[in-house]
Amino acid sequence: MSGLPEDGARLPAAILAVGDELLDGGQLDTNSTWLGARLAERGWRVRSVTLLGDDEEAIAARLGELARGARLVILTGGLGPTLDDVTRQAVARATGRELRLDAGVVEEIRARFHSVGREMAPSNERQALVPEGAAILPNAVGTAPGFRLEHEGCWIVSLPGPPRELSHMVEEELLPWMAAAYPEAPPPRAARFHLFGLPESDFATRAGDWMARDAWPLMGVCASGRVLTVRIDGTGPKGSEADETFARRVADFRERFAETIFSEEEPSTAVVLGRLLLAEGVSFACAESCTGGEIASRLVAVPGISAVLREGFVAYSNEAKVARLGVDPALLEAHGAVSAEVAAAMARGAAEVSGARLALSTTGVAGPGGGSEEKPVGLVHVGVALDGEVATHELRLPPRGREIIRDWAATSACELARRALVRVLPGGPASGTR
Repeated sequence: MSGLPEDGARLPAAILAVGDELLDGGQLDTNSTWLGARLAERGWRVRSVTLLGDDEEAIAARLGELARGARLVILTGGLGPTLDDVTRQAVARATGRELRLDAGVVEEIRARFHSVGREMAPSNERQALVPEGAAILPNAVGTAPGFRLEHEGCWIVSLPGPPRELSHMVEEELLPWMAAAYPEAPPPRAARFHLFGLPESDFATRAGDWMARDAWPLMGVCASGRVLTVRIDGTGPKGSEADETFARRVADFRERFAETIFSEEEPSTAVVLGRLLLAEGVSFACAESCTGGEIASRLVAVPGISAVLREGFVAYSNEAKVARLGVDPALLEAHGAVSAEVAAAMARGAAEVSGARLALSTTGVAGPGGGSEEKPVGLVHVGVALDGEVATHELRLPPRGREIIRDWAATSACELARRALVRVLPGGPASGTR
């Protein structure tokens, strides 16, 4: 622990995600990832995440095991109105309690249906069944309420499966209750960084013993596409010495990896670019070939982006590049569509046609066919036009499939555009990284 006493420790928690659809590939379990992050921010450590189908006996057995080793177990899913929604029955079985029908919940569900001009189906009454002695967690955006109960020193919390309902209940009901119920939870002390373009192996080399499992603060890294997310966890020791040690590590990290950090909050290079465009009032356009509109799609996820996003072109064919963007046919003939020269012409054309100050282009070989020795699958050229000047960048992406190449190309292009813009902003590169 680097000489610091461990006078605080994260409280143990577990997550049990329920649903046949989570096991057969019908739906991804995004809830557990989100919950784990929210709990970690508040001084908890999720020791395990379990996925189970809609099997009452299996859920009850696993819940009993988890409750013996955790202070908090959160179940997600299985609170709907159909017969395969058996989470409430499993919790009752695991804790030795009877289910009871909560009349107040029945009326709340009925009122929700009436508010949209519908009658409540009899099956919805199942959602008002809760284990005896459990406290209700209201569901402001759905029909299934959650509940919590204490069992042999462990709090068991059951939440609905739809992510929108779950996240609202966690933020509005669960987290405020947890802050009051567990005042001994260590205060959050953590930092998160998002890095672009640095291979995980190179990061490990440069991070050195910061990554040691007995180091403090604890550092972890997760790779997603071309982005590394690094979390520095300072949970544990208390006091000014620990505060200073943690702050020093965070400052040292910023300095050591300054050229690769693009955000300390948002992991999407497109969202970071979009927010920077809005903050600086810089108009933008994009001309996409191999990414097929992916960049524009990501940018329109940023609220208010209409103030700066002028146009998006999906100029896939050579004819479209000529007709829509003014690419010289001689360039296409001499260099081919996948070339730095055409990428530059596409970016310049998008800027001129739209009147945007910053324009971005992509052209490449997404595969699985169409590659050659000279231009293999995964070769992508990116053009960035800013204030009349055009730069190009060549990407050599691994041929791991068409969707991955398109995804990584869009991620890379947005970060290259952000870096180009940051360089010309007052204050230089540091002004747009965070």
